[in-house]
Amino acid sequence: MGALNEIANIRDLEKYVILEKPSLEEAAEFVRRNWRHCVILIFAFCSVNYRGRAASQLSPSDHFIITKPDGTLMVHGPEKREPINWNPPGAIVTSYVEGDKLVIRSRRHYPKEIVVINCYDVYLILGMSTKSGKFELFMSESQMVDYVWKNPSIIEDGFTPISREYRIRFGVVDLYGYDKDGNILICEFKRRVADIQDVGQLALYVESVQKTTGRNVRGILVAPGVSETALLALKEKGLEFRKLDPKDILGGNKE
Repeated sequence: MGALNEIANIRDLEKYVILEKPSLEEAAEFVRRNWRHCVILIFAFCSVNYRGRAASQLSPSDHFIITKPDGTLMVHGPEKREPINWNPPGAIVTSYVEGDKLVIRSRRHYPKEIVVINCYDVYLILGMSTKSGKFELFMSESQMVDYVWKNPSIIEDGFTPISREYRIRFGVVDLYGYDKDGNILICEFKRRVADIQDVGQLALYVESVQKTTGRNVRGILVAPGVSETALLALKEKGLEFRKLDPKDILGGNKE
């Protein structure tokens, strides 16, 4: 264990440490000491059990495990960007050896959710002392809303926006206002090509506002483009589309 003591605490290292084919004891010690201080990537033959608001079981196979200092835990497979199992920030990670397996346990207290990873063979561990950088999102839906708020004629002449992020029963309307005839006009913004699911979302918002207010409500989907099926659905439901590409407004917000 002498060699392990020399490398187990990544806070003493500059950037990263790699453990190839560590013993289960070495792996458990490394995770236990370092999960609060660095991002840890583990490639292992493992199974996963989850219990909480639901329950699931992932059969043994080669999986990719990620822990982060904020308590985030994710288990990835060979497909899709979403993890197969996960726990969000705020979870507590523990690791120990039980018989012939390494156990990595993540517990979230509220709501109570537990992810238990049983590693039978650990191929590789990579610990990285990463730092948080400044993140700025450009061409966002929020920027699109801000631009229309300042330039409402982009939607149509006579449009008067009165509220952003207007909360209703089924969600939040991006932009709420009135047209020149006094009808309620709600706009749903998408920074990508809008699809039929977006039409369904807008239709639900329009119906909800109509029932609540008893007034005529118009719905407009605002996006850089719209799919053919979505355009057909808009026409069928009496909704409208306005083209607005966030690339065209970047750096061009006008008062």
